[in-house]
Amino acid sequence: MKYWIARFERQIMSHQIALALVRDLFFRSKIDAVAAAAGAEVGYASTLDAVASRCAELKPSVVFTDLSDNAFPALDTLKEIRAAAPTARVIGFASHVDLKPLTAAREAGYELTLSRSEFTARLPDLLRP
Repeated sequence: MKYWIARFERQIMSHQIALALVRDLFFRSKIDAVAAAAGAEVGYASTLDAVASRCAELKPSVVFTDLSDNAFPALDTLKEIRAAAPTARVIGFASHVDLKPLTAAREAGYELTLSRSEFTARLPDLLRP
């Protein structure tokens, strides 16, 4: 019995919860597929106003932000995330040719900024606890 309880506790503790600030439905489906394979849970927010409530609901350990989307300006988005989920890792991504939002995110204090293709390639690792 103790074995099964310990195993269940490990499964719970290793479950990653992420919040993705992504409005692109096709990209969401790609994130969902990777998350399912990694055993992670991903919730979404489509507006900056929804970030605080989604952080309170999900208590994410990591937040992914689509910096190419004007709905999520780097500095304002980071402030919302930090106010609602101060310990969450904040990772931004954008097109490799869209340097302005990537630079703004780095300067604002995002832990990691990646090109969209690099984000996609590294997503399984980013979803691990």
